[in-house]
Amino acid sequence: MAVQAAEFAIVAKRTIYPGQVIEAIDLKSIKLIRQPQISYRFISNVSEIVGQQAKRTILPGRFIKVGSAQPAPLIKAGSLKRAQFSSGALAISLVCVALSDAAAGDTIRMRNPSSGKIFVAQVRSDGSLITGAL
Repeated sequence: MAVQAAEFAIVAKRTIYPGQVIEAIDLKSIKLIRQPQISYRFISNVSEIVGQQAKRTILPGRFIKVGSAQPAPLIKAGSLKRAQFSSGALAISLVCVALSDAAAGDTIRMRNPSSGKIFVAQVRSDGSLITGAL
């Protein structure tokens, strides 16, 4: 029983390891002669996965399962980033250290290098950080 009706499937040209960002050159599209008898959804369009980060090892020539990749992080652990806090007319901005990788929309723990205080901030789609409390 096929899970999805697709004319094409996307497979890897080479082994892609967890944490690697997937590029178009790493993938190829294959035309399906008949629907594969598999029980999971697979990627059928290159744009669904290019630019994302592999969550698990993707082997060459195999169907790529939906969910095998996640958005590439905008913020890397250990990097210095500017976090912004605003409340009414008050606006504070400070440089802090990211404690983990994070993508757009993620909540990330940050450390103020001056005080050592740890707080959480939300990552915006442009890579900037907004926090509700310092």
